[in-house]
Amino acid sequence: MFDSEFFPTPASIVQRMLSKISSDARYFLEPSAGKGDIAEGIKQRSRYARVDCIEQSPELAAILAEKDFSVVGYDWLSYAGVCYYDAIVMNPPFSNADEHLLKAWDFLYSGEIVCLLNEETIKNPYTERRKRLLGLIEQHGETEALGNSFSTAERKTGVNVALVYLKKESTDDTIDLWANTSEEKQPTEDIGLDKQMLAIRDRLGNMQHYYDEANGHMLKAFRHIRKAALYMAANDIYVGSDYHEAVRLALDNVTHARAEFIRKHRHDAWLSVFNKMEFRKWLDKKQTDEFIRDIERNGNIPFTKENIRGTLENVFAQRTRLFEQSVANVFDALTRYFKGNTNHTEGWKTNDNYKVNEKIVFPYGCSFDAKYFGKFERLYHGGMIDIYHDLDRVLCVLSGEDFAQCFTIAAALERKFDILGHNVKSPFHNETESRFFDIRFFKKGTVHLKFKDRKLWEAFNVTASKGKAWIGRQTQNAA
Repeated sequence: MFDSEFFPTPASIVQRMLSKISSDARYFLEPSAGKGDIAEGIKQRSRYARVDCIEQSPELAAILAEKDFSVVGYDWLSYAGVCYYDAIVMNPPFSNADEHLLKAWDFLYSGEIVCLLNEETIKNPYTERRKRLLGLIEQHGETEALGNSFSTAERKTGVNVALVYLKKESTDDTIDLWANTSEEKQPTEDIGLDKQMLAIRDRLGNMQHYYDEANGHMLKAFRHIRKAALYMAANDIYVGSDYHEAVRLALDNVTHARAEFIRKHRHDAWLSVFNKMEFRKWLDKKQTDEFIRDIERNGNIPFTKENIRGTLENVFAQRTRLFEQSVANVFDALTRYFKGNTNHTEGWKTNDNYKVNEKIVFPYGCSFDAKYFGKFERLYHGGMIDIYHDLDRVLCVLSGEDFAQCFTIAAALERKFDILGHNVKSPFHNETESRFFDIRFFKKGTVHLKFKDRKLWEAFNVTASKGKAWIGRQTQNAA
């Protein structure tokens, strides 16, 4: 994974770089992040710091993700994401570090930049890029010679290194300067989904337009709120803490307000895409939770129609595999009670470890309050209701039905519990039915589900075998 210009930054140099950055900096970007040495130094500096990373090596990007750093892009020189950071801290490839540093200057809206580069880059300005960089340093920053700092590093090089510090300031806090109102963008064209995606095309066609418009107007609002606060301060008017959090951030630091809003908005926009796709019908709770975690981790991917289209195509292409894995997950939840599993005293007669039988036994499928009210308790998310919903959901997909219209196991049980009410005494009518099952339940908490449709039961087991990559055994035993 290590190319010829991968030189992890020594901890002492990281500390030297960060000593240049203002103590109140909170939002950081590290282009060419490698395995995250600078990013880790930033987090050690402040537990409140937020660090976004860019790294072109897939292996190194995976390491960054494992360390819970947000990878927002892969090619720094072509990156066009959000530019609102307090600081960019970077150790780019020495061969074209000037290009990387100039990109950082042009990219950053307002803030500080600290960059390592070959000292020759600024000592010998024979190219237009180097001349421009030298001019920026003279006007907006400083340099510090660090010598042969990598001679004893994790990966050694004999290059003499220089540290460049630049500070870029915007005019946001100047009362008499107002940005010109930019022309609003026209609605974008459809995102060009293929025929397989026609059902959702109309709903997604203008999402980037609405996203861009919301960003534009909200960022203008932050700027105007800040200016209003300055005028109020000129009249000795104190703006207290009773404003909304975003307004509070804008009053203190426009960059922080922008970064916080953009980060949240982009996350919610991606989540909205997945919700519009109704991807939940293909996934059980376990896969849904993993999907949401992926959105949390990768939600910084720029929200553009190209990325929307690519993501949709990926999900649609994998939907069969995703669904088969969901069925396998539900299968695993159901067969926890297989016969021979000594962790459970119930279910041995009806469940096997290689198939779900026609009658499923849940030892803890419901609960009965015998002490106070003598009634069956309602079901809550986080327990059996999630397993019941997952089972009904995959059966709806297998049978081609709409889960939203399905009379589920949970709904059947809760309706029956309501009918029985308080002070339930034996004997009582303990049977009910849902769309796919005949159901019996008992005060000790056991619930029995019996498939109504044998073919659907067989289809469930066959699909689970595909998701678990079993060959033959599942289908043979399920027949």
